[in-house]
Amino acid sequence: MSEIVDILISASFWAAVLRIASPLIFATMGELICERAGVLNLGIEGIMVIGAFSGWIAVYSGLPLWGGVAV
Repeated sequence: MSEIVDILISASFWAAVLRIASPLIFATMGELICERAGVLNLGIEGIMVIGAFSGWIAVYSGLPLWGGVAV
């Protein structure tokens, strides 16, 4: 039990949580802005998948890493 508590209070664990959850946080914030404007966007997950896939294809095709991020 103490190992779990040690993991949960470590700073590296929370840094990893923020790093992994950042795309979902950004998508949620964008969806909230759309909802406040009166637009119902049900395809937010699909937009995230297509963006990630197109960035991967760009890097696979030969662009540098930041070029894939820009795509």
